[in-house]
Amino acid sequence: MSTATLPPRHRTQRTPRQGRGGDTAITGTSLLARALVRRTRWSWLAWIVCLVAIFPATAGAYRQSVPDTAAGAEMARTLAANPTMRAILGPPFDLLNVGPFVMWRVGTFAIALAGIMAILGVVKGTRAEEEDGRLEVLRSGAVGRHAPLAASALVSLAGCAAVGLLAGAAMAGPSGDVIGSVALGLAVGLGAAVWVGVAAVAAQVTESARGARGLALGALGAAYGLRAVADGSDPMITGLQWASPLDWPALSRPYADERWLVLLLPAALTAALVALAFVLEGRRDHGAGLRPATLGPADASRSLRDAPSLTWRLDRTTVVSWSIGLAIFAYGMGTLASSLSTLLADNPVLAERFRRMGAGAQDLQDAFYVAMIGILVPIVALLALQLFGVLRREEERGHAELLLSTAVSRPQLLVSHVAAAVLVPTLVLVGLGFFMALPQVVAGDGLGLAVTLAGAGLAQLPGVLLVLGLAVALHGWLPRLGLVPWLVVGWSLAMSWLGEVMGLPEALVRATPFAPLPRLPVEQLAWTPIVVSLLVALALMAVGLVGYRRRDLSTG
Repeated sequence: MSTATLPPRHRTQRTPRQGRGGDTAITGTSLLARALVRRTRWSWLAWIVCLVAIFPATAGAYRQSVPDTAAGAEMARTLAANPTMRAILGPPFDLLNVGPFVMWRVGTFAIALAGIMAILGVVKGTRAEEEDGRLEVLRSGAVGRHAPLAASALVSLAGCAAVGLLAGAAMAGPSGDVIGSVALGLAVGLGAAVWVGVAAVAAQVTESARGARGLALGALGAAYGLRAVADGSDPMITGLQWASPLDWPALSRPYADERWLVLLLPAALTAALVALAFVLEGRRDHGAGLRPATLGPADASRSLRDAPSLTWRLDRTTVVSWSIGLAIFAYGMGTLASSLSTLLADNPVLAERFRRMGAGAQDLQDAFYVAMIGILVPIVALLALQLFGVLRREEERGHAELLLSTAVSRPQLLVSHVAAAVLVPTLVLVGLGFFMALPQVVAGDGLGLAVTLAGAGLAQLPGVLLVLGLAVALHGWLPRLGLVPWLVVGWSLAMSWLGEVMGLPEALVRATPFAPLPRLPVEQLAWTPIVVSLLVALALMAVGLVGYRRRDLSTG
């Protein structure tokens, strides 16, 4: 059989024009990079602005967190020695100065978010484009085989560099230390760049964009968990710290006797992973992954008899990976809660900070649980948006149109995805309460706490549904504004993580869909905000359904 008779997926990818890895293999990289920036510029801009703003905002609230008094110095010492705080935020160095404090307080958190930005950017420009068939069209022209991967990596690395450069520049004034700010900028930029390489490799391993995102985000979650275990141990497990790339930026010690050689670790790992991605791309067929997909049965099973069944099949990998990651995080936080009161007994200033994060609870353990739920609920809202976002991807690939050509109606298709995005977060919120209380359950007296925390999570569910309702309404009428619900959740997460600690105005901190809802078990159960939020969410979903029945799918 001649090569010309083979389907495109199985043809040999190396052609005389592309050569064996010379410059022609990346022909057209600059053109593809410009096109990618044009299509994704607003999402990159939103990511970069939000990430950079975290650093000067935290610096501005430094003296509210660590007063310039003897009590402030004692609080800084307690913070540095507290395993709970180290597990959440990372290893501290010299918290009596604003620069090291900012790096400790938000550095690792911002780098992890920048890593998510990098992963999404690389997968969108590589595996997602390949899965949708656009790369095959591009490669039929004067475009080298590795040009799409090179363009996506360059754009994502530029995004990481922009975050690092601007974060360092923003901290030069508040810290008064230009050298330390340069170190912070390099640490942030290089720490995020590692995940460009991880995503580039993941895009070669799997056959789907969803699988590549799941693999890369799973690696990021594992690195964060490994870092939390190493930093939260008492004493810290030094060897394990160096095993997590998310700990390297902090270990380079910006503003605190900088260790410049440590920054070679993320730089070298990024270069090695990107080079590996190019090698792996040369060893696979277009449209395929290094891990081949198994053949399914000739006939569909009864579990694929309708639209909801298909939706579950599309969502199950995302649901399993998110559920496992959130359960591990909730359990880890639960193990820290029981020792919090003892650790903060001699530090009333720090204890008061925890009470502010925990809706003013006098009991520090209750305050800790409320604060953790406040952080986890916006993350669950992200899960809801990702599950509903599957419908948009199915439309872009033409799969939804094929499905609608059968007996499936538009309302059935929309409702199947909305139902999954409602049911899964509901179950996850209940599960998070159980896993957070699991250490107490194992100790023999935590069943009541598990029920209480599950109820606390469910009390915040209307906020998740409100965000989902906004996404449904926009998808029905203005699908090009689909980024708006993600920005709302991002703002909510930033306020839950930083708002109270930084002492931001109350009106600003409470400008989220979750703020009006009761924060159990500290606050009284108030049904009015719950019912109002549910009614508004249902109304938004109904509006979205009306719009979805009327609009042309191609306008999305």
